[in-house]
Amino acid sequence: MDNSAILWLELAVGIIISFILLGIFIWGIKGGQFDDSKKMMDGLLFDSTADLQDAIKKDEKVKNLKEAKALKNAK
Repeated sequence: MDNSAILWLELAVGIIISFILLGIFIWGIKGGQFDDSKKMMDGLLFDSTADLQDAIKKDEKVKNLKEAKALKNAK
């Protein structure tokens, strides 16, 4: 292959990938993926102390499970 054929091939593959990504983006918009833009910010403002304690317990549990798995794999 000469250089111009390689460039045309790269251009074609790039355009195909761009259209695929555009289609995925449009599919996400139509599916409502980006509708709730305030959820994360409002969630931080209205979390209760109990919710935060539950999140801490969950993080500790995950950490302990990972450590136990690492010890088990080390044996």
